[in-house]
Amino acid sequence: MAKEHSIEAASFAPILADLGIAPEAIAFLDTAEFGAMKSESKHGAGDVLLGPIGGGLDPTAATVVHRRHADPRLGRESTLLLYFARPRDDRELARWRNQLWPWLHIVGVYRIDGGAVTRETLQGRASVPGQCALAGSILVAKRREHVMSQKLTTVKFDANAGGWNGEPGRPGYAHFRWMRRYVGRFAPVRDGARVLDFGCGAGWVGIEAALQAKDVELCSFDPSPEMVRIAGDNARSAGVKNFAARVGFGEEPPFPAAGEKCFDVVFSSGVVSFSPDIERWTDGLVATLADGATLVIGDIQRESRGMQKRRARRVLLPAREMNAQIAEEMRARLEKRGLVHEATAGYQLSDPIPQLTHHADKKLGGILSPILLGLNRLAAGNGLAPRQFDSWVMRLKKR
Repeated sequence: MAKEHSIEAASFAPILADLGIAPEAIAFLDTAEFGAMKSESKHGAGDVLLGPIGGGLDPTAATVVHRRHADPRLGRESTLLLYFARPRDDRELARWRNQLWPWLHIVGVYRIDGGAVTRETLQGRASVPGQCALAGSILVAKRREHVMSQKLTTVKFDANAGGWNGEPGRPGYAHFRWMRRYVGRFAPVRDGARVLDFGCGAGWVGIEAALQAKDVELCSFDPSPEMVRIAGDNARSAGVKNFAARVGFGEEPPFPAAGEKCFDVVFSSGVVSFSPDIERWTDGLVATLADGATLVIGDIQRESRGMQKRRARRVLLPAREMNAQIAEEMRARLEKRGLVHEATAGYQLSDPIPQLTHHADKKLGGILSPILLGLNRLAAGNGLAPRQFDSWVMRLKKR
């Protein structure tokens, strides 16, 4: 086994170097030997190279076997490499990605052709120095709980905070603000209400809610200190006078603190899909509601026409797209916790509207953006089938 391990590791030296993994740290598992191999770990927890995976193998059944053998050897923060013995197209690799979830999430792909290696991540494509002796494709996977951990979530949010705020005057900004206004006004807010933006991001949903009435107390929190800072700047610039913000996660919300009152209205938009523990996150959300309070919750629609196409065609997707909840799933969770459903609406048209919007913004200077935004406004909440929308929003009452 040690000899095979050394040969296999050496065959992928440029890829291991690119990942920062020492060849001797790899536990090589030959899938051809799985019938006779016991699943118990003999290497301790660490990085795993799994393969070679031949053509024509059904990922649905194979993933069960692969997990049984690889999971005991894979550390919490380790990397699993799935080596396919020949180049594979995106649709085939996407089927493997779908079956590996929620055990693992694919964070990268290496393609080896004629010895040359190309790396693909959500950040882009690049050549990797060096030559590989074997051709094929390699999926780079991490445990779901690691990819969606609080530590990595904070780093990611801090790094992308500025881009998620939107820039006034740029193409697409009107659509950005409309979506947040639609969610932020999906429930009425009375004068003097205590409002919470549960996972505020740049803060615009809570700000839109607070601007509905007088003397509203707006509280917001987010895992990212940078997002909290931006939300505070936006609240002040929008004229929200009674504003407080803290850093925290939905599983253990920082509002209300000991001795503080719960909230009259709580908004949470596009947050639940970032949570690795949705049941615990939902408990945290419900705990912020006062008796008789209103909850507005929204997220991306996992089973929309566009999302289904993306899962079928793309190898690399953000973890939150795989983790997204449909409205019916969240409604069941919340009703189980005593909330009463009042309304649900779709509000972001699915494929091909987002693609057209992106093209109009990037290539046409936003000239078609008002028309496309108008289509979204007309369609929002009009009763179209859920799969026609990429986003949903729901209102419930705590009685």
